[in-house]
Amino acid sequence: MSKRYALTEYESKKLLNAYGLRTTKEVIVHSVDEAVEQSKNLEFPVVLKLSGEKFAHKTDLGGVKLNLDNEDSVRNAATHFNKKFGENPLLLSEQVKSSREFIAGIARNDEYGLILAFGVGGVFTEVVEDIVFRLLPASKREIRSMFEDLVHKDLLGQVRGEPEVDLDEMTEALISIGDCAMDREDICSIDVNPILIDDGVPIAVDALVEIHD
Repeated sequence: MSKRYALTEYESKKLLNAYGLRTTKEVIVHSVDEAVEQSKNLEFPVVLKLSGEKFAHKTDLGGVKLNLDNEDSVRNAATHFNKKFGENPLLLSEQVKSSREFIAGIARNDEYGLILAFGVGGVFTEVVEDIVFRLLPASKREIRSMFEDLVHKDLLGQVRGEPEVDLDEMTEALISIGDCAMDREDICSIDVNPILIDDGVPIAVDALVEIHD
């Protein structure tokens, strides 16, 4: 029986980015000093996260620090992680500001094959339960039609002074996720949550790819 295991967030986003998915600018760091030094190459505020297979659910562990707006805050966050969790690789990332969150993903089903999901995401995914599905392979037109099927499709329009979501870009994001799954038979599932909207363009902020050997 094959073994299933998850790629790290960094590995997952790097894989999906290779297929065209826009992801956050980020770097793996291995020490407090390196975190501080690398933060100079990103625009503040930045995000610092635990990284590694054992931290797949890092948010639940308190392993995500947001709104780090200077070098001292980065140093303090990295020092805190080292004291609480031991010395582990950390993921330093740009912070994307958005009032909307979406989710996309793939499930590989024994009966139906690959299933593409898209819907309202973030921490309220399980509460809102506004997710639509398409079997893969699917045409670009079929994938774009997912947006119309959302109950809260108004979130794709102008919201709180933010421009409407570029649906062409969002369609391409979903195509990229689907292409990755169709190309890699070892992929069991893909979870991209959240997808945030930066000036109308979807950016994958977190992702988890599960594979089997």
